Amino acid sequence: MEVKTFAFLQIAVCIAIGIELIGAGIHALNDDELFTVDYCGTNCTKQSNGSWTTCPGNCSCYHEDGKTDGFCLSAEYIDLTQFQNLTDEMKAATPRPELTLSH
Repeated sequence: MEVKTFAFLQIAVCIAIGIELIGAGIHALNDDELFTVDYCGTNCTKQSNGSWTTCPGNCSCYHEDGKTDGFCLSAEYIDLTQFQNLTDEMKAATPRPELTLSH
């Protein structure tokens, strides 16, 4: 009985996670992404002298602290010309100097 209950709970959790991932993927497709990250097909490794192996093209090595392996990834920002000129909004949001009263 306990095994069946445990198996049922595992299946329920897997289904819930799957539904959440599908929903997150659909949500991400609808958002305007401002940058993209692509895997370059190679990995990078930490050498004995402390440097990292180079990545091809405009890819960079990304790794966690304390790890000796990383991924070669390229990050590109998307063209932001689709957005209106925000100069007026930026001027309005700029903090104004504090007024002081002279004695």
